[in-house]
Amino acid sequence: MKTRLFLLLLVVALFSNFGYSQKKSVSQKIDINGVWEDINPDVKNAVVIISEQNGKVIFSHYLEWKGQKFVESGIGKRIGNTIGYTVDVTLPIKGWATAGTHTLTLSEDGNTLEGTFVDNKKRTGPIAFKKIR
Repeated sequence: MKTRLFLLLLVVALFSNFGYSQKKSVSQKIDINGVWEDINPDVKNAVVIISEQNGKVIFSHYLEWKGQKFVESGIGKRIGNTIGYTVDVTLPIKGWATAGTHTLTLSEDGNTLEGTFVDNKKRTGPIAFKKIR
């Protein structure tokens, strides 16, 4: 009788531990809301504000390039750790594009967003942001 009781308790302990370990492996969605820094070395005073609610992303970006001010904003969505949005430039720099899209991937630690832009002049390039708050 003691052996059966011991085996029953052992089986119950194993199954309860297995269920607990499964719950721990579920990853939480990383919060992207906040202030980010544009880490492009060619820009100065570059800041990004991102707001996300239920997968909808609102993006605002200010930077200075060779003393010229540039502002763009956009709306898009987040699917998992991929963020995509269209941008409209509200304060352009002469010769720069006035619209485009950004596609970014969030790092595993949630501290960087890296990806590419495509502008309305058919140019592409890398973009990256680092979370500061």
